[in-house]
Amino acid sequence: MNDIEKESSYLSRGSILIISTFIGGFIALYFFNVVVSRILGPHEYGDFKVAEAFLNLGSMLVLMGGSKAVARFLPEPIHNKNGEGVWDYTRFYIKVILVSSTFLIMAVYFGHEYHLSIVDGDSYHPILLASLAIPVAAMSALLGGILQVAKRIDLAFIPWRIGDPLMRLTICSFYFWMFGELSSFQAIVITLITSISIALFSLLFIHRLSLMPFQRAQKKPNYKEWLRVSTPMMFIAIMQMMMMQSDIYMIEYMVGETAVGHFAAAQTTAKAVSSIQMALYGLVTPLIVTSLASGHLSIVELNRRGFLMMVKVVLPIAITISYFGHPILEFYGHDTETAYLSMLTLLIGYAVGSLLGFATLWLQYSGKEKTVMATLLCTVTINIILNALLIPIFDIEGAAIATSTALILSGVTLSILMFRHLNILPWTLNSKKEMVEAKV
Repeated sequence: MNDIEKESSYLSRGSILIISTFIGGFIALYFFNVVVSRILGPHEYGDFKVAEAFLNLGSMLVLMGGSKAVARFLPEPIHNKNGEGVWDYTRFYIKVILVSSTFLIMAVYFGHEYHLSIVDGDSYHPILLASLAIPVAAMSALLGGILQVAKRIDLAFIPWRIGDPLMRLTICSFYFWMFGELSSFQAIVITLITSISIALFSLLFIHRLSLMPFQRAQKKPNYKEWLRVSTPMMFIAIMQMMMMQSDIYMIEYMVGETAVGHFAAAQTTAKAVSSIQMALYGLVTPLIVTSLASGHLSIVELNRRGFLMMVKVVLPIAITISYFGHPILEFYGHDTETAYLSMLTLLIGYAVGSLLGFATLWLQYSGKEKTVMATLLCTVTINIILNALLIPIFDIEGAAIATSTALILSGVTLSILMFRHLNILPWTLNSKKEMVEAKV
């Protein structure tokens, strides 16, 4: 079985599992958000979502791209099952997480003490606790990266995508049933508890699978090279998240927490599309480096298969959500008319961004991390500027327009850059001549 046939077998087996996992995770997350939204109300729910967004962004920042660069530096020892260097890599990035988290937590604390508007004690008390959960979430992501490269996508994604929202839903519901109340602060406490549980779960299975022997490698680790590659990947991940979450911060700053609650309902619903995108990213990422080393034929084949999978899943989901949008949003108990148009607008941006999204992976794993980073920085800046211009005019719909425009612009730009660098577009096919030469 050649490399392309092996990739095809892995993608066929893994696609059903990982798409089911992310769909199941979206459903679990959706019901968690519905329940918490109804318990907290729009204002408190808006506070919680801002703290949650800060947790997600902060965990990416302190990890410095360590989970992303696993696919670049550790495929060989993980696939060979000798695990040499895996502990050195993990140990180094845990130190990075702890040092970075300390500075971030101190910044949040002093911001709270001096009443800076973004972490004002009266409005954003949950952010203080969310900052304490950041190192735990970052370590979980690092361990998940190891499981992902080992092609244990079940262990890498099911705990976070399905286990985390289900645990949070269960604990929040039980707490509300027992005490008759739940605040945004308590919801973040529960988030911290589930993050610790999942980190311990991942560590247990990494140990059982012997993926990370607790021993130092004979060869001295190249820490500078790790950071040189992983840091741009961290900025790429942050830019991608900022593309999705800058609208939340801008709405809160310019309109208020109630509007954040309405927009969060629309965004959470539309994110079913981006959940599928992340699922297929997770499936394809372990194959990217190997495919690049195998040559143009393998690159085109993997890229085409990824694009077709994205089309087959993303478009039906986007159409279904559009059709049933009002009934879905009614579960939140908010103003569905306000949220529906924002949801439709976000769906367009998420769908187009997903179909063109593999360009980001190909470029960042083929040595063009800084190019991707610069492109995303420009489009995030455009997103923020458009938010500032459109939110005062169109309220939360303006934020949705800004985000969708930026996502489409980013996808088109990166696809053009991918064509210039690798001579492929998302839908490129291998020529008959290349296929014949490969068989010979």
